[in-house]
Amino acid sequence: MTALRLSAWIGSRTPPVPAGFAEWMRPSNPDRPALPADLADEAAAALDRTLTGSGRPRGGAFDLLAADGFLTWAAEAALDEADPDAALQRLVERFGR
Repeated sequence: MTALRLSAWIGSRTPPVPAGFAEWMRPSNPDRPALPADLADEAAAALDRTLTGSGRPRGGAFDLLAADGFLTWAAEAALDEADPDAALQRLVERFGR
């Protein structure tokens, strides 16, 4: 389990988020822990924005890419959990519809 906060954890990713895409990858609460569930919450929020429309040109496409990125990071963070298989299973149960 990581002690880093979302903003620090995201900032530590390599390669870094491209500058033009960074606003879509900003977490809604950057002080939350960088745990799989928190990253999954960000993915779900981005998916919600995709479905409801963000009001920005091409916003839906970028929101969908953000959802993919946050969910990918959630899976990556799950590998750092004490029980990675259980953490990954929770992600599948949440998003695997």
